[in-house]
Amino acid sequence: TSDWGTGSTPSYSIHVDVRFPKLKRLAIEGRLYHGELPLIRSLLRSSHQITHLRLGGPIPRLCDFDIEIAIMKFHNNTLEELILDGCCGKIISLEIKSTRLRRLDLSGCKSLSEFQPDSHCPNLEELDLSNCSNLSLSFLKSKFCPRLKVLKLRMNTTIEEMYSADKGGNDSEHQLYLPHLEHIDIRDCPLLRHVSIRSQVLTTAEVRGCNHMQSLTVSSPVLSTLCVAWLYSLEKITLDCPVLTCLDLTGCYKLSNKGMQLKCPALQSSGIRNGTNDASYGNE
Repeated sequence: TSDWGTGSTPSYSIHVDVRFPKLKRLAIEGRLYHGELPLIRSLLRSSHQITHLRLGGPIPRLCDFDIEIAIMKFHNNTLEELILDGCCGKIISLEIKSTRLRRLDLSGCKSLSEFQPDSHCPNLEELDLSNCSNLSLSFLKSKFCPRLKVLKLRMNTTIEEMYSADKGGNDSEHQLYLPHLEHIDIRDCPLLRHVSIRSQVLTTAEVRGCNHMQSLTVSSPVLSTLCVAWLYSLEKITLDCPVLTCLDLTGCYKLSNKGMQLKCPALQSSGIRNGTNDASYGNE
């Protein structure tokens, strides 16, 4: 971890050779300078056994070659956790192939717009795409990450519709294949208008701050808590969640009793929060 503050920046020879053959965890964070870049690149290649790698910027001169070659190619057989917090520079298309990777965090990679077709992470369980504002979700249609359990999607400015199913076979460009999804967190996606999530294992879900969302459908036999807050344009919500006991509708000012279709026998009026008063609802 490097944070040199206002003091003088240490100078390294341009030829830096670091070897930690048994290194498994590497974190490089803070404001990093041009003079440190050779050291960073050497650290990235210092071990063939790195399982947890975290880069937290800004690292302004860490180029796309470093990401694609020094990380993705060099460590794809060992990495179990990869965090690139705003470090993808101007990279637009990314290829990731890893059978060991379980957590992938690409927060703040604003230029990233797609994963290449050959990308495949069969054991990935957690994916954070917060502030990947230009990323298309089409890669989730395929079996890129069939065992994904947690999906975080925040501040995406491209997606308009999202449909998640526990079975494949639909050719819709919006339908995602997420059969093992247990938690989803969608926030502050300004163009998102329609969301439908169907999962046999979904236990918690949050959808917040998507100002233009008009309709939401959620179906899960094990979902117990659902937060649907500050969706100013929401007019229709359809829920088929037999064990749901807590529903937060704070800030959904357009939503009326007529627009609520609920199959939630465990949900009582006391379990519904709308931020102003006790909600009335239609529960079939």
